[in-house]
Amino acid sequence: MQTSGTLNTGAYRSGESFLHHFDPRLKILLLLGLIACLFSATAPLRLLVIFLLWLAAAGCCSSGISSGLRFLYLMRWLLLFTLLLHLCFTPGRTLLGTTWLSYDGLVRGMLVDAQLLLAILFSLLLSWTTRPTELAWGLTRLLGPLGRFHLPVQETGGLLLLVLHFFPLIEEELSELRSDQPPEKRWLARIRQRVALIEPLLFRLVERADQLARELAAGTHPLQLDAGPADGRFRRSDLLMLIAGILILTVLWML
Repeated sequence: MQTSGTLNTGAYRSGESFLHHFDPRLKILLLLGLIACLFSATAPLRLLVIFLLWLAAAGCCSSGISSGLRFLYLMRWLLLFTLLLHLCFTPGRTLLGTTWLSYDGLVRGMLVDAQLLLAILFSLLLSWTTRPTELAWGLTRLLGPLGRFHLPVQETGGLLLLVLHFFPLIEEELSELRSDQPPEKRWLARIRQRVALIEPLLFRLVERADQLARELAAGTHPLQLDAGPADGRFRRSDLLMLIAGILILTVLWML
């Protein structure tokens, strides 16, 4: 399901880029490897190379770079709070001759912000180029071996699919509620207005969830996990991409 709103920033976007055509299992595996490289990075060079990789990949998606900038704006307070937390409470060398500003904390905070932001941006890249049904199918197939230990792998995949399907519904209901109210100019009034939306939003979401449950029980809803090849084999292009991805991750790990 695709949506053009701003709330569901990670909504799938149809396209014909090379990322859209790869196996979802491959994209999930490469994302996990890339996140491991991110959070083990201590040198800015590795983060810079990973950021350039994201720019190149996001340029293949519809409004990928501009959406990344909008997401950065949405995350500004979390990133600022993380930076201030490290700046004020990390022991080490001080900054500007003060005793309560940490130079090591500033460097560490900027590193953590960059790691967190890049990890989320690459996760968004995965959701932009992979349908929710494909994501749930890929994760279910990757976790398939755990089914031998009697773990509910199929049920987990179905639950994930429902969650991914429900995000656009939340945005749709919230947009309808917001359209019924005039915008407030004062920030305190805007906060009160948004708090007042919580109760009607919950009631409407309960109704939509009940409707969805009835459709699933009647078999009239198209949600299903079989969104990949029946035999579960990787295509030759996917195998080549997997090899190229492993080589790239190895180079990044050595930076």
